[in-house]
Amino acid sequence: MKKYTYIFIIIGMLLTSCEDFLSEKPSLGLVVPTNLDDFEALLSNDQQIFNQTPAIGEVASADFNIPFQHWQSLRLEWERQAYIWAEDVNQNGELPDWSVPFQQIFYANVVLDGLGTIEITQDQNDRAKQLEGIALFFRAFAYHQLLELFTPYTRFDGEDSEFGLPIRMNSLVTPNPNRASVAEVKSLIKADLEKAIELLPLNEPLKTRPSISAAKALLMRVYFMEGDYSSALELGQQLHNEGLTLIDYTQLPVTTSNPFGIFNQEVIFHSQLMLYQFYNSPLTFIDQNLLALYNDNDARKALFFINRGGNGLNFKAFHTGRATWFGGIGTNEVLLTYIECLVRAEDLTLASELLNSFLEFRIKDFEEITFSSQEEALEVILLERRKELSFRGLRWMDLKRLNFEGYQINLQRDFGESIYSLTPNSLAYVFPIPPQEIDRSSMIQNPR
Repeated sequence: MKKYTYIFIIIGMLLTSCEDFLSEKPSLGLVVPTNLDDFEALLSNDQQIFNQTPAIGEVASADFNIPFQHWQSLRLEWERQAYIWAEDVNQNGELPDWSVPFQQIFYANVVLDGLGTIEITQDQNDRAKQLEGIALFFRAFAYHQLLELFTPYTRFDGEDSEFGLPIRMNSLVTPNPNRASVAEVKSLIKADLEKAIELLPLNEPLKTRPSISAAKALLMRVYFMEGDYSSALELGQQLHNEGLTLIDYTQLPVTTSNPFGIFNQEVIFHSQLMLYQFYNSPLTFIDQNLLALYNDNDARKALFFINRGGNGLNFKAFHTGRATWFGGIGTNEVLLTYIECLVRAEDLTLASELLNSFLEFRIKDFEEITFSSQEEALEVILLERRKELSFRGLRWMDLKRLNFEGYQINLQRDFGESIYSLTPNSLAYVFPIPPQEIDRSSMIQNPR
């Protein structure tokens, strides 16, 4: 325990001293992990390194509104800029939604490099493989978050883009690499997850650590978001056959501040969105267009939202079980993704069967629905996905995916005299790389 504490303290020193993580890695001269206990301690740090998900896409996704005076008072400049889709989104050249995932990539690489250099006995082999799988999962998770925020949307069968990400395959402190293509970054993510599936345990009691199911679910998300619905469907079928447990929302107490509880049965992998000021502010109001989607018999309406005496409803219930927003992977996401893939594959019978089973856990006095066409089925499942998966870092990904497919979703911020708009497939769907990274490298900035 003393060794774990020591390593966590050193990690804290490294993180707080690192201003520009991709360009200036922390010095490993302070401490060098040299054995499996050290590597496990590093991967178990879910407070300072891992299990933190970028939230800037949630700020920009238009699921909530902030009065102009409150917007002006937001402490973080990048919150204000992202909210109105400004050309520059950073604070003094920095942006944690970029730097934190690269911190995670670096420390995952520390473990992967270390496992390749130490002597591992036969008794340690299984443990070493699991640690390798965890590190690969964390690296893939971080790269996918970066991909969705800082690169343009590309379909799996479409044209590639040169505006990918710098690929870091080891923990060496080297000059900044150029940006790989989007396709190259996706290939790395998929390869990491496919390998992780071979190495991770089937069951993992700590939900801050990935299991085989978590790696499959993340790989499913990667395929799904790039429009490869066939590959996502295969993984969805596997995960469904292995079991997807749901909470019956209709039986939860609505008066409880957070009825879901930490590490609840719908959590496959726990991560939380980075802490931004707007999270718990009573002046952050749910968008009226989103609220209008919930009928009075929808249990989610009373569970998700609360009136704190302001001019609208606030979001109250978090799948983290804490006062932070969920940014991990849940069974509800996997199931709804699977159902959408079934609809796109024109298996409307199974899709309606699974959706009805799902909605029985969400709608009071539920009456079964049937689909008369694929178009109708897709409209219904997209609506349910919209209502179920808000405020967990997925909406920004869905907006890019659906707009690319022609859904023409326009976003708007109305400050009275000033109105800001985000049009479908706008360049503003790709956040700019922090200027400090551009200045210290040969990378080309995202057009904005």
